Amino acid sequence: MRNEKIYNPIGNAPIYIYPELDSTMLEAERLISTGAGHGTVVVSAYQTAGRGRGEASVWDAEPGSSLLATVVLSPDGGAASGCAPVEPLLLPLITGLAIAEAVEAVIAARKDSQTEVQAGIKWPNDVFIEGRKVAGVLCRGRAGLVLAGFGVNCLQTSFPEALEESAASLLSAAAVPINPLELLPYVLRRLSAGLCEQAVPAKIEKRLLWRGQRIAIMSSSVPEGPRFNGTLLGLDSDGALLFLPTGLRDPMRMITGSITLLDGE
Repeated sequence: MRNEKIYNPIGNAPIYIYPELDSTMLEAERLISTGAGHGTVVVSAYQTAGRGRGEASVWDAEPGSSLLATVVLSPDGGAASGCAPVEPLLLPLITGLAIAEAVEAVIAARKDSQTEVQAGIKWPNDVFIEGRKVAGVLCRGRAGLVLAGFGVNCLQTSFPEALEESAASLLSAAAVPINPLELLPYVLRRLSAGLCEQAVPAKIEKRLLWRGQRIAIMSSSVPEGPRFNGTLLGLDSDGALLFLPTGLRDPMRMITGSITLLDGE
């Protein structure tokens, strides 16, 4: 279901919008197998098999309550516009930055909004507002391309008990109803700009949560995997996390894994 009404600034590639899919990422994979390329966008109002980061992570939301999308990206997709190739490690963070900027912009543009929000980025793939997660990003490689899948909570008024203290929606954070398709053009414009912007790592680091604070770093999505405690220092130029392990003098890099703020910090 190709949509002709929403302009896609990422190469003017097609946007496909569905009422329901197994997942936007799986549909993007199917489209790639038929020739889809850089900039192709897949959106669905509902997913029956949406996934989060990690094998046990599932993205579940009421139909129409979230912006659920996957954008097909090529690390050198901006070459035609004179842009340098993008470090693959940066793509989840660039996507997160686009979402953070888009969320702030769409809320600021609404005349019925009385709230100014500030969105932060939790390495490597989440967007937070006031300490609660409003969006997540999942990137996977496929046939030399990167599928940047993301979900943004827009209209939820409540969450499952396990997420009540950690999740938020744009409605709960800003008290204005933002339709998912209203947010989409804002995300695409900022993602297109971020793919070509040399200063984007610095912009990401400026929004990085927990800099200078003590964190636990899990180097694997497996709960039993290695864990380190240390101080979050920032980002390397390629998007890797820089941290100082407890008891050591030299910083370390983490290119994959997850982090949590240590209790009491």
